[in-house]
Amino acid sequence: MDADLAPRYAALRAERARLFAARAPGGLQVVPTAEEVLVTWLALVGDEPVATASLRRLGTPDAATDAVTYEVKRLFVRPAHRRRGLAAAALTAVEGSARERGIGELRLQTGVLQPEAVALYEREGWRRIPPYPPYPPESSVCFVRSLR
Repeated sequence: MDADLAPRYAALRAERARLFAARAPGGLQVVPTAEEVLVTWLALVGDEPVATASLRRLGTPDAATDAVTYEVKRLFVRPAHRRRGLAAAALTAVEGSARERGIGELRLQTGVLQPEAVALYEREGWRRIPPYPPYPPESSVCFVRSLR
């Protein structure tokens, strides 16, 4: 990430963490490493970061199939900027980045206490799948989308 954007992104991450901690205290927080994140999309209004989403390589290739799982991670829009299409734009941007890299399928995970996110993913054509590691089935709703 560009050095001038890093502080803005950190502020957005901090706000996201604060909001989600209230929804799922003590819940699973899967934090992608810098090596796993292939691209981060950040929307700015002036100098203010208002939305973000990342493309993440989840783990290493499966030994049997040599397949790698890729997922959308950390999709977030600041509350004051919601209902303006930014979440859908973030999904589209991450999907485009995945296609450019030849990735044919994306997954994502959201929480059972996030009905707005579930509705967004369903509206955008994502298909529900059973929760996949490392996400716990009792608190996760997972989706997949073919990019082919």
